[in-house]
Amino acid sequence: MSMSRVLITGGAGFIGTHLAERLCGQLEVVLFDNFHRDSLAFAPHLRAQPGVTITSGDVLDRAAISEAITGADTVVHLAAIAGVSSYYAMPLRTLQVNVLGTVNVLEEAVAHGVKRFIDCSTSEVYGPDALWVDEESPHGIGPVSDNRWVYASSKLAGEQFTLRYSQEHGMCGTVIRPFNVYGPRQTGEGAISNFCRAVASGEPMTVYGEGTAIRAWCYVSDLIEAMVAALNTPEAAGQVFNVGNPTEAESTLGLARRIARLEPQAEIRFEAVARSDVRARIPRIDKARAMLAYEPKVDLDEGLRRTLDWFKKQKVHGNEQGVHGDEGCRDRRRQDGPAVGVPVR
Repeated sequence: MSMSRVLITGGAGFIGTHLAERLCGQLEVVLFDNFHRDSLAFAPHLRAQPGVTITSGDVLDRAAISEAITGADTVVHLAAIAGVSSYYAMPLRTLQVNVLGTVNVLEEAVAHGVKRFIDCSTSEVYGPDALWVDEESPHGIGPVSDNRWVYASSKLAGEQFTLRYSQEHGMCGTVIRPFNVYGPRQTGEGAISNFCRAVASGEPMTVYGEGTAIRAWCYVSDLIEAMVAALNTPEAAGQVFNVGNPTEAESTLGLARRIARLEPQAEIRFEAVARSDVRARIPRIDKARAMLAYEPKVDLDEGLRRTLDWFKKQKVHGNEQGVHGDEGCRDRRRQDGPAVGVPVR
């Protein structure tokens, strides 16, 4: 498809910086973020890349979105509050940012004549038992009394808004549902990033409960290739795609043991489960294979090795992981006041 300028909301985040690396040199790229989680701090080469614009703003601020989206013909919407701790600590804010923020971005996309819109959703829309689910499987979100499910609810609403805005206004909208993505620069929560961060710091890896929850683990570069394929496939308009690596399923305890094999001095400790958990999450990706020619390439052992090596390198260089990067981006914030939202992915 013909594209010249893409706005990536949440562009300073883990997935956003990897997508920017993939697209820069081919398109003008605008990274829009409030820098609460600043993976861009670990990709300084993007700042010097011709055709890359970095702008501070928040998806709850329509004026900031309007300024950033001007001239864009494509939007990849990644900005969201993510991470289980956030669901419990900020349930209302999670709903506000993920639902109202998505509507704000869609409204501005329509107003500025954007032609292509990719919404990054989540595998959590399938609920606590998501074993070999395809895009038509029922959405099994847990009870509304449990804050654990505000993220899934907000993301499912975002999917509906994306597809309905696209239908109403003739925009090519596509939804991507990633399954447990991991890799270098993951500054937020995640079993693999948490384990690698602990090992790099000489601390034990914490496994909650018995560590029997199973996930299919997808290396970040495989997700990025699926997103790029969706951008370049006209038939992807109006479609929802599972994106993951179903052949690389492993339990939480199995992950910790694999990492311990890479780093023999690593220790594993167990803690009681204090929150609702998802017991299994493995996708069917037949649709992405057929329509996007998507095929995951990085197996779990190789992905773990790359990710652990990256976290260890950052520790050696004195760059602590898990920080939000706010101190380093204050000079980039809008002059009319602080960003009004909270974490962006």
